[in-house]
Amino acid sequence: MSKKVKQKETRRVTGRRTFLLGSGMLLVTSFLSGRLYQLQVAQNNRYKRLSDRNQFDHRVVPPRRGRLVDREMRLLAGNAESYLLHITPLYAGDVDKALAQLASLIDLNEDVIAQVLEKARKGPSFRPILIRESLTQRELSRLAIRSAYLPGVTFEKSLRRIYPQGALTGHVTGYVSPLTSREIEQDRSLGELPDLATGKIGVEYALEPELRGLPGAERVEVNARGRPIRVFRDFEPESGGDVRLALDIGLQQHVTEILRRGKSDPVDMSAPEVQRAIAGNRELKQHLASGENMLLRDEIGKITPPESGAVVVIDITNGEILSMVSSPTYDPNIFTDRLLTRDWRRLNEHPRNPLLNRVTAGLYAPGSTFKMVVALAALEAGIITEGTRHFCNGSMELGNATFHCWLEDGHGTVNVVSALERSCDVYFYEVALKTGIQRIKDMANRLGLGDVTGIDIPGEKQGIIPNHEWKLATHGVVWTPGETVVASIGQGYVLTTPLQLAVMTARLASGTKAVTPSLRAVAGEPEFAPLNISPVALRIVRKGMFKVMHGSLGTARAHNLPTGLGGMAGKTGTVQVKRITKEQREAGITKNIERPWKERDHALFVGYAPVQNPRYAVAVVVEHGGSGSSMAAPIAKATLQRVLEIRDRA
Repeated sequence: MSKKVKQKETRRVTGRRTFLLGSGMLLVTSFLSGRLYQLQVAQNNRYKRLSDRNQFDHRVVPPRRGRLVDREMRLLAGNAESYLLHITPLYAGDVDKALAQLASLIDLNEDVIAQVLEKARKGPSFRPILIRESLTQRELSRLAIRSAYLPGVTFEKSLRRIYPQGALTGHVTGYVSPLTSREIEQDRSLGELPDLATGKIGVEYALEPELRGLPGAERVEVNARGRPIRVFRDFEPESGGDVRLALDIGLQQHVTEILRRGKSDPVDMSAPEVQRAIAGNRELKQHLASGENMLLRDEIGKITPPESGAVVVIDITNGEILSMVSSPTYDPNIFTDRLLTRDWRRLNEHPRNPLLNRVTAGLYAPGSTFKMVVALAALEAGIITEGTRHFCNGSMELGNATFHCWLEDGHGTVNVVSALERSCDVYFYEVALKTGIQRIKDMANRLGLGDVTGIDIPGEKQGIIPNHEWKLATHGVVWTPGETVVASIGQGYVLTTPLQLAVMTARLASGTKAVTPSLRAVAGEPEFAPLNISPVALRIVRKGMFKVMHGSLGTARAHNLPTGLGGMAGKTGTVQVKRITKEQREAGITKNIERPWKERDHALFVGYAPVQNPRYAVAVVVEHGGSGSSMAAPIAKATLQRVLEIRDRA
């Protein structure tokens, strides 16, 4: 082949290759340009968001929780500044090592470390985990100085729930505490608020949606080590609403003090005699270990803990609860941070269960305070009139059983008014048998017994007002006349809460309205349902309650209010918890005070004042307090006297 032909072939091959190479390059360039356009223009927003995810930490901002205040706007539950310590596993790397470093700088117990490691193992690595709340200024300083050597560890200002009144209002306010896994399962949106504290009991729980508010959102610009650089607030959180309660904290403090003291006086805790008593008594040690700071000397000289029980005060005109005391109580502040094991153990091992709200969840036989129910049922049904009399010789025979009156020799001939005044059991045995348990139950229900009141406190008990159907459904056997006899004096199956007894008394005092209790302050005069009870029957029963305080033989005549305050009407009740055994009688133990605390009678009292124009109703229950006339009535008197004095000053 000639040289020219070879050169021509070479140029042809080279041209073809150049064309192919150029075409390939053009194709690649076109693809790259198209891809570049797609990335930088078409999908700009998407990749900007992806970039922001690396640059910004998106956070949900918890709202400020609404406050709880009393009727005079005094703070019951509020918020205080606090500093939180978090760790983000994604930025921390070795979480174990980071926690070990933190433990050398601040107080971190092994339980907390274990909980954080568990959350780091199970949860997403990008989500911050709370390590500590309420950092002290010294701890904050130590962390700030060493922050450059603690990757993934951040601290920030927050709001911590506080209860300035402490144990005084523990059972009313309840408390908030960190979210539980169960709450997050029920509401997935809460998982975005890991530091949120929610109401677990009391008003905090009942009004959770109203108090919580709505969360906001922010973006925190972070560097490669997860350190915040700038914060961009996208929208502000909406604070929860404040709630004004009807409670009067001054009255609450006064009532708490008189209930806890009962009939006894506090002792000097440092006295050698008292210290010896503590050393030899396990129950006293448990009381003191739980934070108790007062002991009493009872009427036989024994060192004892403060009294246990409940007191409720209701404004009859609008249903406002001015005081609601349950003793013993607890300090809700211990629940706002992580509850220490030792504190939880002390509360649970306390012999008198301070976590029980006795006002709404304590169930007690109402004793003789139930006699007004029986009297009203009989009067309204026409079974008796004010003039109907029965003779009490101290007992009543029914079949093979003998039912005794509290007064061994009996009260003689009494009518309904004098039977209430002197609390004659036999009179009500006779009347109840003729009236029947169904009529008694119906009247009890109309007065607010045997049903929840609907107050803003979760866990309220319904109580029991029995009848034939109830006995058959719950026990599988028929009702007997003897059980009607026992129910007539508020014992047997009959169970009520102190709050229900206060509602019953408020309705009796009102006479026309089915007063409903409210923990919130009430604006104006509420519309209560009509009571629909015979005015004549109510007048007779209230006359008997008046005689209890003012009659020459009234069971609480020694504890009436001063005439200048308008006097009071009421009814005592003493509920036997355990019969005195033959062995105790033979050993000479016949007095209530001489028996073990848990075997003593409960003391009850219900009443209202002033007599002519009733404004306030009170119910008192003193657990194992003995006689209603000597223990509960004085507490009711002191309570109503303080309420009326406060009203006069207002």
